[in-house]
Amino acid sequence: MPEILPSLITKITVQKKNKNRFSLFHDEHFLLGVSSKTLTDFSLQEGVELTPFLFNEIKRSEEVQAVRESCLRYLGRRDHASFELRKKVSKKGFDKKIINSVIDELQEKGFINDEQFAEAFALEKAEMNKWGPQKIKSALFKKGIDKRFIENALKNVRENLQQDQICVDLVFKRKSHFLREKDTFKRKQKIFRYLAGRGFTSSVIKQSMPQIAEILDA
Repeated sequence: MPEILPSLITKITVQKKNKNRFSLFHDEHFLLGVSSKTLTDFSLQEGVELTPFLFNEIKRSEEVQAVRESCLRYLGRRDHASFELRKKVSKKGFDKKIINSVIDELQEKGFINDEQFAEAFALEKAEMNKWGPQKIKSALFKKGIDKRFIENALKNVRENLQQDQICVDLVFKRKSHFLREKDTFKRKQKIFRYLAGRGFTSSVIKQSMPQIAEILDA
């Protein structure tokens, strides 16, 4: 905070590197830089007295804008869960209370929806990456998704995709790799470990094994 506060704003200039930001001065003393939105919201103009209280209010408003813009940039690249977005923005050093407030605001406006995120993420990973429920569950947990949303997303995956058929398809793509193992017992073990690593449960893997054996023996 400038030591000369309170002071009258005697000059406002457009910043050279950003035409949407302005510098406020008292005589030749720089007071602070603000956005065009802040300039309008606080009715800042020459002759307005910048008090310590007003200065702090402006600084807070500027940080709220910065947090909101940062969040929207991340969301513009791809959808984010609230936890992972909060984690990314926190690394920029913003005030945690402001981050939480902005994320709450974005959730209320529908920019962030953890339930929808979980469903879309689960289907994408199951369909495109051929992940099993366990791997999807682990990834969603790391993203801070609520347990209820994770279970609903996994239920949706199980109901819409045949898990055993996905296992069969995965093994078929690596058929030559598994056939290098001549010992059928060891081959089964390798297949089991591979599918378990992809996130499929033991019951689903066992269910798919008869069809896998037919493909490998063909």
